[in-house]
Amino acid sequence: MSAAGAGAGAEAGFSSEELLSLRFPLHRACRDGDLTALCSLLQQTPRAHLAAEDSFYGWTPVHWAAHFGKLECLIQLVQAGATLDVSTTRYAQTPAHIAAFGGHPQCLIWLIQAGASINKPDCEGETPIHKAARSGSLDCITALVANGAHIE
Repeated sequence: MSAAGAGAGAEAGFSSEELLSLRFPLHRACRDGDLTALCSLLQQTPRAHLAAEDSFYGWTPVHWAAHFGKLECLIQLVQAGATLDVSTTRYAQTPAHIAAFGGHPQCLIWLIQAGASINKPDCEGETPIHKAARSGSLDCITALVANGAHIE
């Protein structure tokens, strides 16, 4: 199932693509890795929108960039003022949780180097290393252990 498809019923009358385009254009740009659109949107979007959670997963644009492995989008968002450790309202997951679960070590390493917390638990008590293990991403596990993730 695509990220855009889950929860599409939350906004009756719109397809998930229409909803992303109309209500969550920053999120869509991050999903697609559309750096040109993202940079344009960042110039005209209030900073508060960087923390807007979508109606699909409750993710912010940073979470979408981390999930889809769009490192350049992630960098642009943080440079524009997005928070590295923003936790989702629904599951208390940070971009590090999402990058680890998505199997994107390059995003995870950048987040770590930028100062993201790697031992912060989500609502289930799982840290990014749990997410990396669940997804089977040895590269993410290795990156987390090398940077001080608690393994117990």
